Amino acid sequence: MDLPLLLHIPHSSARVPAEYRDDFVTDIEIELRCMTDWYTAELFAFPAPRLVFPVSRLVCDVERFRDDGREIMAGRGMGACYTHGHDGKPLRRLSPAAREAILRRWYDPHHARLTELTRTALARSGGCLIVDCHSFTAAPLPYETDQRRERPDICLGTDGFHTPPELAEGLEESFRRLGYSVARNAPYAGALTPLAYYRQERRLHAVMIEVNRGLYLDENCGRNPDFQRVRRDIGRVLRRLSAG
Repeated sequence: MDLPLLLHIPHSSARVPAEYRDDFVTDIEIELRCMTDWYTAELFAFPAPRLVFPVSRLVCDVERFRDDGREIMAGRGMGACYTHGHDGKPLRRLSPAAREAILRRWYDPHHARLTELTRTALARSGGCLIVDCHSFTAAPLPYETDQRRERPDICLGTDGFHTPPELAEGLEESFRRLGYSVARNAPYAGALTPLAYYRQERRLHAVMIEVNRGLYLDENCGRNPDFQRVRRDIGRVLRRLSAG
């Protein structure tokens, strides 16, 4: 599958601009510790176009649907703009006007850029593979729908339209050969594509790669001694993926 890669990295930032901090009603450092996909911008350091969201998902989560009516996690206060935290408790005060201002400032430009990068790849190469790059906690957080304690090293999220079976099978085999346990769509499922192409463009492929943080983080959310090994292994997998 010889398609140009586009890396989407939405949750690696722990930056919360000062103008938003007074809106939070809980310890923001605890939330950042739990909810940040620590160092994924470094783990997925591969020479391909990439889009890294520059602020924390606590400000705005570009992985969610903009419309809360379409977003299943909005029922838990965790739509595109969170009102509740990882433990289900109130996270911040957020008026409808403030929510819309945040979406216009952060969400809309990000998705416009993702759409443009995808459009460019499709025009130049006739196809594109979006790799949605994430990490997850070694133990489930209270807000998560999948509360099974046993978690894989690698979770592959797939979409029935945009993820060909051979793509998922090849990725799974690549990680297993490197010694990692792999699950599909557990504990997380799905793969992001721009809405303009969602379930419409067969030339657009997508897959989500989630890395268990227990593989590369220490107890203080710093890089553990295996960080570089995990980073190299992810690079090997992406290299095979890009080579087809």
